[in-house]
Amino acid sequence: MTEPSNWLVHDHRKYQAALEACEIAAGVREWKEATQRFNAFVDDLKLHMRMEDEVLYPFYKEQFGDADDEIGDLSYEHDKLIRLLRDLSIVIKHKDYDHFEECLKPLYQALMEHADHEEVVFSRVSGHELLTHRDEILRRLEAMQSGKKRRAWDF
Repeated sequence: MTEPSNWLVHDHRKYQAALEACEIAAGVREWKEATQRFNAFVDDLKLHMRMEDEVLYPFYKEQFGDADDEIGDLSYEHDKLIRLLRDLSIVIKHKDYDHFEECLKPLYQALMEHADHEEVVFSRVSGHELLTHRDEILRRLEAMQSGKKRRAWDF
């Protein structure tokens, strides 16, 4: 079986869909379901960010350089997303739908901007160039699973 050409591409649309499901539950005041969906979304996003912060971003810098500090910018965007998620977690905890929507809009925007920025940065190197390093990247991803977490998620 051959590897798909997009073996390293993250499906950022799934994160938007997960937030939309949370929003729908909150919209009908099903706060237990909204909380469960939000927590599942956050757990998945934590792993996604760890993969990027601890493996993909450092690997990119090692192999291709980062003269414009775009990897640093992408990492900063992760910090911004975590702050927005923290705000949304507080709103969910208080079951405040009006503020829920206020928090959700900038989160959606930040997720879209981050996904677009990431795609621009990683498109500068062809999928083939990354594919030639596939085994090394996968080895690092497997090692990451048992490693220390870099980011503190305090919510």
